[in-house]
Amino acid sequence: MPEPSKNRTIKKNYSIKTSGELSYDKKIEIIEKILKLYPDEKLDLKYSNEFELLVAAVLAARSKDEIVNSATERLFQVYNSPDQFAKLKPEDLKPFVSKINFWYKKSEAIIQISRELLEKYGGKVPQSKEELEKIKGIGSKTASLVVAAAFGKPAIIVDTHFQTVAKRLGLISEQESDKPQKIEDKMKKIVPENKQAKFSFALIRHGKKFCSIRNPKCSTCPLREDCRFYSLN
Repeated sequence: MPEPSKNRTIKKNYSIKTSGELSYDKKIEIIEKILKLYPDEKLDLKYSNEFELLVAAVLAARSKDEIVNSATERLFQVYNSPDQFAKLKPEDLKPFVSKINFWYKKSEAIIQISRELLEKYGGKVPQSKEELEKIKGIGSKTASLVVAAAFGKPAIIVDTHFQTVAKRLGLISEQESDKPQKIEDKMKKIVPENKQAKFSFALIRHGKKFCSIRNPKCSTCPLREDCRFYSLN
């Protein structure tokens, strides 16, 4: 394995294929290492209840958490419940969320979600992933994030950071790396239920801190000795 260099930051070939998946035992070893590196990771999104988290999660899709937090800090001082959002039009949210990518479509989704929560769930956020995914505008990642962070339930949260790190470490195969549902199903079989949420938050944190898609900080990464991507570069 190449010796780490102080200046060894990979800027090219960031999409290079790994040499395949690890063995089951090696996956378990790496999962435990990640959990030890990041034992108490939480979401970067700011919220005070499960509905605010749901709104923030919808806004955060393909957007940076810090931009969403800046927007919701002001937004939730004015609107913070399904009955309030259900009465709005997307234009009403523009002063708060216009800097967020796809703000109009996301505003439409949040308003529709709010109405459905009132009509079908008494204004409460469902506590199961299955029920959340029945609501138009809520996908698998958002549902997993909400049940894990708001309700403390087992969930694998597959965002772009999770996908990137899992692929580079060899926890998933090259063929699965762009299929979030397959990734989720596979990792659920490997990660114990009581560690799934913590592992998801930990892997996402590692992606943000060291393993970005285009400019991974391999030279300082504490997992580089176990990383297929690093060994090939």
